[in-house]
Amino acid sequence: MEKRRISITYSRRTKTILALLFMGFLFISPMVAKGSMIDDLRKQISTKNEEVKQLQQKMAEAKQNLVEAQGQARSLQNQIYRFNKQIEAFELEMAITEGQIEETRLKITELEARIKQTEDAINLEKARIASALRMLYETGTPDIIELSLGADSLSTIFNDFYGAQRLEGELKTRLSVAKELTVNLEKEKEDATQEEENLITLRTKLSLQQDLAEEQRTEKSQVLKNTKQQETVYQKSLKQLETQQVDAQKEIVGLEAKLRYAINPDTLPKGKGVLAWPVDEVRITQYYGSTSKTGFVNNGYEFHNGIDIAPTSGIGTPIYAAGDGKVVSKGDDSRYAYGRWVAVDHKNGLVTLYAHLSRIAVSNGQNVSKGAVIGYMGSTGFSTGPHLHFTVYAANTFEVIQRWYGPLPIGGHLDPIEYL
Repeated sequence: MEKRRISITYSRRTKTILALLFMGFLFISPMVAKGSMIDDLRKQISTKNEEVKQLQQKMAEAKQNLVEAQGQARSLQNQIYRFNKQIEAFELEMAITEGQIEETRLKITELEARIKQTEDAINLEKARIASALRMLYETGTPDIIELSLGADSLSTIFNDFYGAQRLEGELKTRLSVAKELTVNLEKEKEDATQEEENLITLRTKLSLQQDLAEEQRTEKSQVLKNTKQQETVYQKSLKQLETQQVDAQKEIVGLEAKLRYAINPDTLPKGKGVLAWPVDEVRITQYYGSTSKTGFVNNGYEFHNGIDIAPTSGIGTPIYAAGDGKVVSKGDDSRYAYGRWVAVDHKNGLVTLYAHLSRIAVSNGQNVSKGAVIGYMGSTGFSTGPHLHFTVYAANTFEVIQRWYGPLPIGGHLDPIEYL
């Protein structure tokens, strides 16, 4: 009778403990030119420079400080209007990004709360388990022989003897599920935090692009303010000056064409992929080559010595070095020719040119790595709108000559597509 009471008492306590635990859980290949030919070409270039200097005097006499961008839209108002619209677009995108950042931060706060709630539930469950184990220890656990003597059937023996093992397995499973939930929530928080960092980086980029657009708008506005009453004179003089500029530029193009014969193919790298694209997203608006191949026609030019890449995210798009190298020259002739430009010698037989930049981010003599930011896309110089003019030269032909407006890079140019 006493043994039967022990079995009944143990069974009741086991059921009580179970209830307590479960109730709260929740290019081309030309001949190598002789040195005398290159010297002769350079003399021609020097002669042409003198002719161009004479053009400078004529331009000064015409008081043409109004020429802000020689190939851009004829109306300064239209240029300013375009920049205004771009700034409005940046402001809208900034507002959207700010909203996304705030939304992501709220999501992170929610995840932190859910993580804490789950951790609290796990701690509570652990406390209940500890309490249950103490109760079992304090009351003691009869051995299987003792239980068998007081049991009514074989099933009662197994239920009583293996109850603790089943309980332990169930508790481990429940704790494992809770811990897995915590791990998943932590991963969601990590992803959300990375998303927040990406959005903050985007906001910084948009802010820089907006600043650059505002700088160019201010520059155009100042010129308009100084020339508001002389718009007709500006248009007439600009037409004449553009003709002179094109004539001079045609001579340079002709000399560059001759310099191409000085290219030594043995010094050039072979195969595509030698250079990396200088922008994140590529949208080519003008390819390399003659009119018949590219459709390139611009105020008398019949050959395009590079490729033009339009921005996909507006003025201020980052421009990257197409390969490891050294900055061998740069220019800041913002109103003429290439505008602001950078030239990088890659020490593999190639020199790359990045032109019409809104801002230059490197210095002469600076070593750069492939992918390093060297400047930002703009519309400086002889440009009709924001874009990057990208040229590849054979390094043995590249040089910088002085024009009346500043330094001008020239050389034997190659088709960039052959190396990208």
